[in-house]
Amino acid sequence: MMKIKVLTGIIGTLVGITVLLLQFSPVMGVFVVFFSVLSVYEILSTAQVKNKPMLFISYITAAVIPPAIEYRLFDRYPLPIYTLVFAYAFVLLVMMLAQYKKTRFEHVAMAFFASIMVPCCMSSLMLIRDMYKVTGYDPYTKSNCTFLVLFALLSCWMTDAMAYFVGSKFGRHKMSPNISPKKSWEGAVGGVLGNTVVSLIVWAAYGLLAKLGLITPLFIPAWAVAVAAAVLSVISMLGDLSASAIKRNYGVKDFGTIMGEGNGGAMDRFDSAMFAVPATYGMILIYEYIRL
Repeated sequence: MMKIKVLTGIIGTLVGITVLLLQFSPVMGVFVVFFSVLSVYEILSTAQVKNKPMLFISYITAAVIPPAIEYRLFDRYPLPIYTLVFAYAFVLLVMMLAQYKKTRFEHVAMAFFASIMVPCCMSSLMLIRDMYKVTGYDPYTKSNCTFLVLFALLSCWMTDAMAYFVGSKFGRHKMSPNISPKKSWEGAVGGVLGNTVVSLIVWAAYGLLAKLGLITPLFIPAWAVAVAAAVLSVISMLGDLSASAIKRNYGVKDFGTIMGEGNGGAMDRFDSAMFAVPATYGMILIYEYIRL
C-alpha cells in the first residue's frame, strides 16, 4: 500500500509540474475542465444519481464554468449572477419532477452542489495565475503568480503526504475516528509542520533565483509564508475530512478508481484542493484589500 501511495503521489506531482510549466498556455484551463467534469462524474456516481438529463446538464455546467471564469464571461452577463444560479436550480428541480420515481431531492442537491462547487473552486487556480493581468503592476509578475499557484498546490500535496507518513509511523491518537479512522493528531501536526517547512524551502529557492536575476523578487516575507502555509494545511485537512464524510455517508471508500483499484479517483486526489486553492485566492484578495 505504501509503494502504491508513493507511486500515485509521484504521478500526481508530475501532472502538477506539467500544468505549472504550461500554466500560461491553454493547458491549465483544459486541465481544470477535465478535472471538474471527471470529479463531478465521480461524486454523482457515488451519490447514485441515475437521472440522465440531470447528469448531462451537470457535466455541461462543470465544463462551462472554468472557461467562463477564465475569460470573465460572467462579467458581461447583464443580470446579477444569482439569477443564473436560480435558473440552474429551477432546471434541476424540473428534471427531478420529470423522472420523480428514480430521482430524489438529495440527487438534485448533490448535482447542484458538485457541478458548481468543484469547477468554481478549481478555477481559483486560474484566478491566482492571472493576478498579474488584473492588477497590471508589481508585485504580481508571472513568476510571483507561479509561486502562488505552486504554494496553493503544495499546501494540499505536502500536507497530505507528510500527514500520511508521520501518521503511519507515530499516529496514536485518532483525530476523527467516526469519519476517517486512519487519521491521527500526530499525522495532522506532521502535515502542518512538513508543509510549512517545504513551503519555506520553496520560498528560499525563489529568493535565490531572484538574486541570480532569473526571476523577479517575491513580495511575500518568510513569516507570512509560514503562517499562510500552516493555515492552508488546516484548511486542506478540513477539505479532506469533508470528502471522507461524504464517502462515509454513501458507504464507499473512494470516489473513483482512475488511480487504480483501491487508490481512488480524481476527487480523492484533489479533495483537499477544493478548500485550499480558493482559500489561497481569498488570502490574496484580503492582502490586496489591506494593502490598498
